[in-house]
Amino acid sequence: MKKRSKRIFMVLLLAVLILAAAAAVCLYVYRQRYLPVSFASEAFAETDTAISNPYRGFYYMHGYYLNEENASLEDTLAKHIEDNEGLTLALVEINLQGYANTALSENALGQIDTILSAWADSGTQIILRFLYDWDGNGFAAEPSSLEQVLAHMEQAAEVVNRYADSIHILQGAFVGSYGEMNNSAYLGDEDMTTLITTLAGLTDPSIYLAVRTPAQWRTVTNLTSLPEAFPAFDGSLLSRLGLYNDGILGSETDLGTYGDASREGSELPSDKGTRAEELAFQDDLCRYVPNGGEVVYDYTLGDLDAAIDTLSEMHISYLNIGYDTSVLDAWKEITYEGDDVFDGCSGYDYIGAHLGYRYILNGSGLEFDTWFDEEAIFSFTIRNVGFASSTRAFDAVVTLRREDSSVSDSPTPDGNTASPSAAASGGETEEISYSYTADLNLRSLSSGESTDGTISIPVRDLPEGTYAAYLTLTDAVTGEEIALASSPEETEYGYPLGTLTIGEYDSASNTEA
Repeated sequence: MKKRSKRIFMVLLLAVLILAAAAAVCLYVYRQRYLPVSFASEAFAETDTAISNPYRGFYYMHGYYLNEENASLEDTLAKHIEDNEGLTLALVEINLQGYANTALSENALGQIDTILSAWADSGTQIILRFLYDWDGNGFAAEPSSLEQVLAHMEQAAEVVNRYADSIHILQGAFVGSYGEMNNSAYLGDEDMTTLITTLAGLTDPSIYLAVRTPAQWRTVTNLTSLPEAFPAFDGSLLSRLGLYNDGILGSETDLGTYGDASREGSELPSDKGTRAEELAFQDDLCRYVPNGGEVVYDYTLGDLDAAIDTLSEMHISYLNIGYDTSVLDAWKEITYEGDDVFDGCSGYDYIGAHLGYRYILNGSGLEFDTWFDEEAIFSFTIRNVGFASSTRAFDAVVTLRREDSSVSDSPTPDGNTASPSAAASGGETEEISYSYTADLNLRSLSSGESTDGTISIPVRDLPEGTYAAYLTLTDAVTGEEIALASSPEETEYGYPLGTLTIGEYDSASNTEA
């Protein structure tokens, strides 16, 4: 009996030990794997802020006539750059007529360098146009041979390429009245194609090119319509060739930019289509390449909604602020009526705010399984409410920052940043910040479209606590920060996205509960 009782006792003891061990293992696994993680998004809203961002907006036109003396060039440049203050773009016209039938001298090339250098140093993005005529006499002003134009292209390109980071668009083909690709001996299909393809081959592939009409675009590319898979942003001629229109709203045909008859069924790329056809063509093409120019006498007779619809369908990124003032002034007198934050503002302010891209934050969130996931997937949504895409690459960085700390980031081996340091109050509180590069592509995000940016956060490796999340967008070329038209407004750390809590923490004190 005693032996039996002892055996039962031993079995029970073993069972207790096994259960205790199992409980210990479960507790260990629980402590090792279970990690409560939560995220509270900010409540985002669009603002009516007039933002200043690169590659979009109003511009002034500044002209320079090359000659062997040009003693006042530097003073002229200083005045022009001062006049352009507050704008991110400038149309720089360089007139070569003084060298129409001779090579550009070293003096002339030095002047081109001086012009581009000054504008680049000002931080302005350049829309560049070489031309031979300012008086509407393209035939009389330009060189007597195509070979001379091509030689000028080759000479100028060497200087242009030095400033590729500051030259957004190279407009035209050097020829035509006002450099607008009309009234020239060299705008037949073959010569025009030679001019543009030569210019593309000579210039840095990061610089966009532009022709005056959709029909010219089709002629140069020898396409009657866009390819089904457009080779966006690959540096090819097709991916670089945009449009510029200095007759926007001037008439039903934008002063001859479009035709009077349908091109339906046409097999000739050079045939112009009707206004509706060519606007639809631009709607497809100009989500990948820039489009802009000048508005002239408004044939819509003050119909602001029609003007906005046209600029949006064309995906206009830039407009001349100095011409046509009769149209611009009329827009200032018309009140915009809409169901958005701009309701009640002037038409001019609405159009100016929507030239090019205009980004707003639409939401943010986080996915994480407290038991199984190693990393949390954090996402945020950006919507483009502007007329056009950026066509440029922007870098997106999300920063997590302990709410009770202030830090200065330093790089870590994995390319992200982390900067823990002891607090000045005795070292009891650790100051921590982590930054992550987001997977985000905004280049072809067109008007009305949204896209998500995502990052993976190794939450199991981070100190537990409550972090504020911030977003910063930066132009990959210039390093300039990209402003958003969103509230909450930007702080010194970026645009607030929300609050991330890792572990069971009291967010008020950032201490373990």
